[in-house]
Amino acid sequence: MGTSDRRDGTLIAGRRLRLDLLRKLSDRPRPYSGRDRDFWTDPYVSSHVLEAHLDPHTDDASRRPEYIARTVDVILEHFGEIERAEAPRMLDLACGPGLYAEQFAARGFDVTAIDFSSVSIEYAKSQAKKQGLTIDYREEDLLSADFGGPYDVATLIYGEFSTFSEKERHILLQKLKRALAPDGLLVLDVFTERYVRRNRDCDDWYVSERDGFWQATPHLVLQQHFHYENLSASVARYTLVDERGGYRQFNVWWRHFTVAEITELIESAGFRVESVFGSLWGDPLENDGEWIGVYARNRADG
Repeated sequence: MGTSDRRDGTLIAGRRLRLDLLRKLSDRPRPYSGRDRDFWTDPYVSSHVLEAHLDPHTDDASRRPEYIARTVDVILEHFGEIERAEAPRMLDLACGPGLYAEQFAARGFDVTAIDFSSVSIEYAKSQAKKQGLTIDYREEDLLSADFGGPYDVATLIYGEFSTFSEKERHILLQKLKRALAPDGLLVLDVFTERYVRRNRDCDDWYVSERDGFWQATPHLVLQQHFHYENLSASVARYTLVDERGGYRQFNVWWRHFTVAEITELIESAGFRVESVFGSLWGDPLENDGEWIGVYARNRADG
């Protein structure tokens, strides 16, 4: 899932439908414009995002349990067996409901996990308590949070890195460099153009009678996609219209990468790319693949 842009208002003036406003709402947005936290913090929407995270039969928000387990195994292989006086430290960014954090904590890692969805963080805390796991869950924005450190491993999984603007990506990489110990392991994945192109082909509209993803009452959903070729970026825009003409609007951004682009970006920030795969669990790179999984080390001299 990505970041969002929310605008509220009404499409009804007197008894007339404001077609001029509806037309304006369908205009191409400025790149990465006006984003806020509502996608993650709206109580209704974020509860449905959590349901998607926890659904073991879909990869819509988090990957299915078997792929999470395989990813954890590959991360541990890269991490290696190193003698330490204390437990290795892990930083899990955009942790959601803690599906990765739990597995690392169960393997003896001292885990700090950050997300700004209160619904996901509260669920993660409750699950850690049930399992007797000590995990430092923090409800914070990644761009403003103090990561602390030093950590031995840091993860940013399920394309979250692709949802930030160019400036924000540089901020995150510099914060990660400071947070990771020398030779610490950075793990992240990004979208390819094929992934974004597949999602761009989903323009649609539909009416949801009740209990939809976006709200509980009847509403119309208008779904549009715009591509910004010069930025290698796309946006999925969702305009929600209720029975009285009230509307909300969310923009979900994706930046797609090539292997060369993501490698250059990470290495220019002071990391050494160690391995690149077609997935974080080690699939080979393919020309028509949808993901790039990256394993990099924090260079002490970078």
